[in-house]
Amino acid sequence: MKVLVTGGAGFIGSHTVEYAKKAGLEVIVVDNFSTGKEQYLDKSCKLYRVDVASKELRDIFELEKPDYCIHLAEKTDFDETMMVRGLSPNLRGLIYLLDLCKEFNIKKLVYGSSAEIYGNTELVPADETAACVPMSGIGMSKLAPEEYIRMYGALYGLNYTILRYANVYGYRQKRFGCGGVISAFMETYVNGERPVIYGKGLQSRDFVYVTDVAEANVRAISRGDGETYNIGTGRSTQIVELFELMNELVNQKLKPLFAQARPADSTNVCVTIQKAEKELGWKPQIQLKEGLAQVLGDFIYNRFMDKLNGVQEVVPDMVTASALIRRMGVKKAARRLKTVTS
Repeated sequence: MKVLVTGGAGFIGSHTVEYAKKAGLEVIVVDNFSTGKEQYLDKSCKLYRVDVASKELRDIFELEKPDYCIHLAEKTDFDETMMVRGLSPNLRGLIYLLDLCKEFNIKKLVYGSSAEIYGNTELVPADETAACVPMSGIGMSKLAPEEYIRMYGALYGLNYTILRYANVYGYRQKRFGCGGVISAFMETYVNGERPVIYGKGLQSRDFVYVTDVAEANVRAISRGDGETYNIGTGRSTQIVELFELMNELVNQKLKPLFAQARPADSTNVCVTIQKAEKELGWKPQIQLKEGLAQVLGDFIYNRFMDKLNGVQEVVPDMVTASALIRRMGVKKAARRLKTVTS
């Protein structure tokens, strides 16, 4: 069987590619390398440096004729400008991919969604029937694709499985942007700084290790047709508890810096996984403490190699909505002035 993995050089994607190859699948990787890295992939992988929204993707489908597709190529570093524009940057690529899946009779599409779509739900842990009221840009950007996929299933018979990931962490995770609280904490520990906790730190998260998520992605190829599953641990951990656990892990007694709570943060994130256990035969294997130890080792090694090679990671600048609106106003004023003077 041949499976095409979009975003296959990224954090979750590269682990998914590894698991798929171990399962004996032939893997084709498509990635534009906006966040992915070629060194994450085995040299035997067939790799295309292509954006999922580009016309070249159709040529790849025609040439490779994949049986299945796992779609993980999506932008997750959202700022306020995305909300001002009113459109997820991921939809164009997704709809094009859906059309190709329909045209080339793909046997199944597996889509990596997020438990962020539940928002600040009163149902904790949330099962797959919980209301979807996203409170963040990531949640909104995942809910719309889910509906498009279901529509293609209903109208064109596209087979699919949707996986709603809880808070995924693990090695190869980004240090900046939407890498998650664990990678943010790790960065401060490695730099000798005090970690920042938003609010009182009582908000809870369901931390699931990336290799467990990769296994779920591959299992979904042959199971769970037309279904949606939560992929987490079913256990919640408060941010202050996570901080104390990491203090213990690094043998330090740091005090956190408490900052004002962010409106987009869901108070609690925790999902039930009974449906995935029963129907996908999947169960998380990595406990939080074990996973944190692996992440810490990865961070220390990468930081050492960066310093050895003189590499400096650039933190992306975030443009606020107010700044964007001001820019839009200036451009409109310039166009009006040009019209009047001409």
